[in-house]
Amino acid sequence: MTEVIVHDPDLCTGCRQCMTACSFRNYKTYNYDLSLCKVIDGPHGEFIRVYCQQCRDPMCKAACPVEAIKKDEVTGFVTIDKMLCIGCKACMWACPISIPQLQRGLKAMAKCDMCGGDPECIKVCSAKAIKLVSREDGKEIVRRLRK
Repeated sequence: MTEVIVHDPDLCTGCRQCMTACSFRNYKTYNYDLSLCKVIDGPHGEFIRVYCQQCRDPMCKAACPVEAIKKDEVTGFVTIDKMLCIGCKACMWACPISIPQLQRGLKAMAKCDMCGGDPECIKVCSAKAIKLVSREDGKEIVRRLRK
């Protein structure tokens, strides 16, 4: 069963602990700029979390000229093999929300890899605004949030 992260802006307090947890897991430092997810201020005073959607048919994968991006058919996670990646940014330009970013200190792209199935961002979200759910449940939650 493929799982996705869903963010509920109605519950989000904007604390950005998800960003610090992400930067620490990936870079061993607390730095918002290094987080592979972002929390931004929305147009109506809400907080919006921008993060990889682990797309069913990822455009980033299709755009990669060296096939460094893989989609695990079992988990649904989309990952970048940093040993194959040449840092050309084609994945970033192909992504509808420009999620992949150049990894600090390397000429390779980086994006959320779902922490291998145990996302740190969810563990630190005291407001419970971030959830890991099945793709089907995620669709329903997002449908409800849009109303």
